[in-house]
Amino acid sequence: MSINKRLPKNLKNGFTIVELLIIAPIVILVIGTFIAVIVNMTGEVLTTRGANALAYNIQDSLNRIEADVKLSTTFLSTNNISPLTSPQGYDDGTASFTNVGANGNMLILNTLATTGNPLSSTSGVVYLQNMPNSCGSTQYNQNTPMTMNVVYFVKNNTLWRRTLTPANYLTAGCATPWQQPSCNPAITGAFCKTQDERLIDGINPSDFNIQYYNNASATSADSVASDSSQNDATRFAALQADTTVVASINMNQTIAGRSVSQSGSIRATKLDSIASTIAVVAPITTVPAAPSVTATLSVPDQYIFSWGRVANADTYTINYSIAGGTYVAGATNQNITSYTISAQRGQSICVTVYANNSVGSSPYGSSCATIPDWYNLTYQNGWSDYGGGYATGAYTKTSAGVVVLKGLVKRTGTPTAGETIAVLPVGYRPSEMIMFGTSTSTSGADATARIDIYPTGAIVYNTGSGGWLSLDRMMFIPSGSSYTWSLLSPINGWVNYGGGWATAGYTRDSAGHTFIKGLVGNGTTTDGTPIITIPTSYTSDQYLHVASTSNNTFDDIGVDTSGNIVPKGNALNAYKSLQISFLSPGYATWNALTLQSGWIAYPGFATPSYAKTADGMVSVKGLMYGGNTTAGLIIANLPTGYRPKEMHIFEEAGVNTYCRVDVWPNGNIIQNGGMQSGWSSLDSISFMAEQ
Repeated sequence: MSINKRLPKNLKNGFTIVELLIIAPIVILVIGTFIAVIVNMTGEVLTTRGANALAYNIQDSLNRIEADVKLSTTFLSTNNISPLTSPQGYDDGTASFTNVGANGNMLILNTLATTGNPLSSTSGVVYLQNMPNSCGSTQYNQNTPMTMNVVYFVKNNTLWRRTLTPANYLTAGCATPWQQPSCNPAITGAFCKTQDERLIDGINPSDFNIQYYNNASATSADSVASDSSQNDATRFAALQADTTVVASINMNQTIAGRSVSQSGSIRATKLDSIASTIAVVAPITTVPAAPSVTATLSVPDQYIFSWGRVANADTYTINYSIAGGTYVAGATNQNITSYTISAQRGQSICVTVYANNSVGSSPYGSSCATIPDWYNLTYQNGWSDYGGGYATGAYTKTSAGVVVLKGLVKRTGTPTAGETIAVLPVGYRPSEMIMFGTSTSTSGADATARIDIYPTGAIVYNTGSGGWLSLDRMMFIPSGSSYTWSLLSPINGWVNYGGGWATAGYTRDSAGHTFIKGLVGNGTTTDGTPIITIPTSYTSDQYLHVASTSNNTFDDIGVDTSGNIVPKGNALNAYKSLQISFLSPGYATWNALTLQSGWIAYPGFATPSYAKTADGMVSVKGLMYGGNTTAGLIIANLPTGYRPKEMHIFEEAGVNTYCRVDVWPNGNIIQNGGMQSGWSSLDSISFMAEQ
């Protein structure tokens, strides 16, 4: 059974027009109210979030400032890293920063450079090289610490933090700084190694405020330090008395259509306990003090002038004068603490040293020293000075670069052939072995001896007596000299001896002395037969008889005006030393000697006379005869200016045999053992004039 029930005709599906006109506005109002509630809630969230972010950024920036202040040494009115390296300047060029001015407040800190993060306990201060100690010194940590500048500034509505460093920051210290120069993030490939820190956006210059205080508890700010009407120097002077800074940030921003205000401040004092043991480093504003200069003789003819490092000095400039001449530049703006200068015997050296820094140069420190006329020999094997007014054992180098020996020496005990008497230093040594004849005392009588000088500098005894032995008249061209030897092949059967002994040759020094060298053997010994021949411009202007040595005994060599070097009366030829010297023609003005004790000039040979060359070397020449040969008599007298300071003993030739002649400080030329009335020579006398 089904039931079919019909609805009333007046019941239909949907709303009527009347119903819609009543219900729709109600629905719209409900939806609008709901949307307004949602929008309002979202605005509150965005505003709160923005305000919180702003507050966080302000506080984070202030915390960053506080940390930097506590590690700073000085508040600055403008950066003391100067000049700035582009693009580190305010204009991303080289423009300086100022703590007050048209660009608003800036906080400029002089802060310590460290070896690592300054907040780490393992980090240390970077000390500047040579300020005043070297980095290798155990006292390098007493040096001036390296500092950099940290700057907080507002530009283009952003608060930035920039690190300023010197151009040489990587090499100026005893360690590499952890801090690095920073620049605008938009700049790449420049001096800067990192980017500026971007702290707060949307900030105006007036929102960032800095005040300085004399101490941590002061309540009144230092008005001069922040007075834009004052110049940089005045503000900096005020800042030196300030230890504390108050940094404030007060900002108004519109966030989600709402005005938001946030502010914060910190009060921080420089150099807290982390850095309390480090001296405050102020920027350098004065020139360094004058260096204290001392002179030390290092090697013959050379002084080292040295000075301690001067605080705040970066480099040093050295000028010097020799022998009273004009000062010349030695070194300019060099990071050195010593300077070596060479000069000739008896010359004074004066030095001025200036310490330099970025401000300027100090008054000069100075020192003067004089090259000694002689350097004493350091004896070996029982040898010592003879004393008694005779020349002390010593060596020198003439202004012409010739090494000269002097001295009367003696031996404790019996000398052994080949033993060393003393050693000459580098620069005073021959390039080959050379051999000299000289005077000695054997069994109480004057006799001949032989001394050799090796390239090692050893002065070697060969024959003679330990009672006394003369080193006078030994002179030679040293190894390394600028002079060029002309080598010769000996003639008439003579040959170079070899074995390291000098090869026959000749040269001339700048004062006009001809030097002959060589050890030869096995040739013709006939008087007048040449051993070698040199150009006539190098020979003597008169015939000379010069003492030498042959086969461990006395020998004399003739030098004729044709340039022939010839043997004389000694017929020995196993070996013969050619180690002699004499004045070349025209290199000195000869003055006649007034002979005494019956001596007369020997015609046709060197006229007894004396001369002095530009290097201070006195030479005597002359052949004489007929005199009284008694030892101790005066042959002649040299005037003032041509005299030695001590007594000298020279080996001479008398009728082809050994004889002895002395020269005294009073100018007397004294004859001693072996003088021959037939003829005796003065051609082997040479010494340095000293009075």
